[in-house]
Amino acid sequence: MPNTGKGFGCWCHGFVKVEHSRMYKIGRTIWLSIFFLVFHHAYAQQQFNLSQCLDYALVNSPKLRAEKLSQEKESATLQEQKSTLLPQIDAFANYNNYFSDLPTYVFPQAEGSVLAGEQLTSPYAVPLGAPHNLNTGLQFSQTLFDMRFFGNTPLRESYLAYNNTKLTMAEEEALYQVAVLFYQIALSEERLNFLEMNLERLHKMQDLVKLQVQQGFAKQTDFDKLIVKTSNLHSGKNKLQSGIAQQIRYLKLMMGMSQEVPLSIVYEESEKMDADFLSVEKGDISDEKILEQQQELNRLNARRLDAEYYPKLQAYAAFLFQAQRQQLNFLASDQDWYNIHQWGLKLSVPIMRGFEKKSKKEISEIADAQLAFGLEQRQAQSEVEFQNAVSELEVAREELAAQAANVALAERVYRQSELAYEQGTMLLMDFLDSEATLRESKMIYASTILDTRMAELKILKVTGNIRELINQ
Repeated sequence: MPNTGKGFGCWCHGFVKVEHSRMYKIGRTIWLSIFFLVFHHAYAQQQFNLSQCLDYALVNSPKLRAEKLSQEKESATLQEQKSTLLPQIDAFANYNNYFSDLPTYVFPQAEGSVLAGEQLTSPYAVPLGAPHNLNTGLQFSQTLFDMRFFGNTPLRESYLAYNNTKLTMAEEEALYQVAVLFYQIALSEERLNFLEMNLERLHKMQDLVKLQVQQGFAKQTDFDKLIVKTSNLHSGKNKLQSGIAQQIRYLKLMMGMSQEVPLSIVYEESEKMDADFLSVEKGDISDEKILEQQQELNRLNARRLDAEYYPKLQAYAAFLFQAQRQQLNFLASDQDWYNIHQWGLKLSVPIMRGFEKKSKKEISEIADAQLAFGLEQRQAQSEVEFQNAVSELEVAREELAAQAANVALAERVYRQSELAYEQGTMLLMDFLDSEATLRESKMIYASTILDTRMAELKILKVTGNIRELINQ
């Protein structure tokens, strides 16, 4: 008789196992879907406006990170120079072997006669020492007086201020480059919107012309011309999209953002900067400030030249242990070691160094004159750059107003041409001319917006106010 209970149990166990496997797969699919949605949402939110791009660049820019590492290296170098004032302790060991010939000391004839125990007629040569010699010990030294280090505190403070200005200048340059590229991408995307809008209109017109050709109200050549026009616009759109992708990759690189992170920028043409660029006040210009700090550093270094010719005093102490052996057995316990301990003071007084000081002072004076001339030229250049940027901005604003009026007029002409063509009172070529005029007007308008933004950026940069962009 068959064992039905056992068979039923096996069937139930298999059913439960299958159901458990199905539930596990369903649950895993649900959790993976939730994870994907959350992950995708998190990455999809990488939409940055100008201020956010600048904030991100200040923290992650590779150029700024390189500058900070360079400053850390320079700070470590300053600390290294400071360490020369601290106690110095050296351990040493020196072994030498004389082979078969020991050092010889020659005594005068009188002293040699005494040592030899007989009257000599010449100096007396006596071999000294042993073949195997070992000298080891510790040596301690401490600088007590060195005039060069008395002016180190102001020099170190000036150098730190100089490094901070270098970092500020690097930050301003990074902000300017990111802002320029941001506006270029924004206006490229604006041009792309124009093309897509025109393509949409041309596609609608294709449907209309195709229907007219089928009904005998239009020629096939009209439809073909429209196809060619649309194809050319598609080609321009593809090139523009490729250019935008390249610009965004470069923007990520300058910001220090991973290329794997999707990024889109948020820009509204209606957003205007609050600053009155035509009367903006001049702030701290890093290019000029760094030249002034270089002058101060050069003067402090010139003072240190005099300090090099002051006396220097150093204390030292040495603990020496010496052994001489006939055999190479320095570790033998029954052999003697000889101690030679000493301490002292070492005074060094520079007297003559071949007019080195005079040459160094002449070089320092020439460097100071170069920095003063460079600062004067930089200030003049800043003024010229400001005046040029103001002129560019005035021209760009006038052109922007004129192009805005042109776009509005071209839009009105296009709508009238579109209506006239649909009513059959205008040729297709005339309609396409109006479409081309509208597209060209919008492209020029976008370029004028970019020119305006570039002039504003130049004014902010040349006046030392580029950081104001972060608060926009």
